[in-house]
Amino acid sequence: MELIGQGISRFLAGQSLPVFKPRRPWVGGDLQTLRNSFVKSVQPLGEDDRLAVPIDAGAISIAINCPASAVACDRVLLLVHGLGGAEDSTYMVTAAHHFLRLGYTVARMNYRGVGPSRNLSEPPYSAGLTSDLRAVLRWLHKKWPGHDLFLMGFSLGGQLSLRMLGEGDVPHGLKACVSVSAPLDLATSQKKLERPRNWAYSRYVVNNMRNDLKGLNHPKVLVDPTTLSSVLAFDEQVIAPVFGFRDAADYYARVSSFPLLGNITLPTLAVHAADDPWIPVKDYHRAEWSVAAPAGALIAPSGGHVGFHSKGSIIPWHEQVAAAFFEIAAS
Repeated sequence: MELIGQGISRFLAGQSLPVFKPRRPWVGGDLQTLRNSFVKSVQPLGEDDRLAVPIDAGAISIAINCPASAVACDRVLLLVHGLGGAEDSTYMVTAAHHFLRLGYTVARMNYRGVGPSRNLSEPPYSAGLTSDLRAVLRWLHKKWPGHDLFLMGFSLGGQLSLRMLGEGDVPHGLKACVSVSAPLDLATSQKKLERPRNWAYSRYVVNNMRNDLKGLNHPKVLVDPTTLSSVLAFDEQVIAPVFGFRDAADYYARVSSFPLLGNITLPTLAVHAADDPWIPVKDYHRAEWSVAAPAGALIAPSGGHVGFHSKGSIIPWHEQVAAAFFEIAAS
């Protein structure tokens, strides 16, 4: 494993984090990425509460799960899903199970117009809507004012989390953040995702985007989103015009977290795999992580995209790392 960033290296000096070793037969980036599609072993979650958090365009829906009273602690974790996901995505549910066992109250956020948020707000969402994330974190702090808040974002949710931290104006109560397989530079990530060898991944993401945007009626969108066949086309013809960008390139440049990573002041660990087939690992190496702040990246040699199925445990490695990191940050 490789730790990148002077600040995070000093912060974790003398501390130990779990080591990743792939669990057979899930060897290599593709099998690590696809494992959850092949093995449906996660137990579904109910909910202890359903919350509607106001935003500037309606509201977004949050599922709240509370731990058993015997293990409850004064910590709240917000989970943020990736592109085409929702509160019931496998990685969201498995993480919720793990942190509930550790005593956390867990909140699972749905983007505007997605999943249960569909009845409260209109799509689309974007990788730059940090105002929505702040609104949720502030609401959680208001509801549990004596609790520490923690943030964990997956893929695009990781990009959104890192972008918010880099912008500043961090909501009160937030103690630490872990991103998992986040696209730091949206332009390089889009190019890698839509390489010919990744056609199956691209098709999967595009199908999810079509479902999210089905029935979209927005005056600035001049095409039927269900006819679009690439992530670039969605960003060019839907996301850019709706949110006031010139084109997809302008959108990527103006909302990517990459230029702001050096501004992060909160304990932040960006977990990534060197063999992620979607997101370039070189972006993590060329990023200018803060020297003074406890922020940086942890690169595993394998793990795929939001995979990290590790030898010796059914708990994904990124969840083990996040739990250990949050414990260090809270101490």
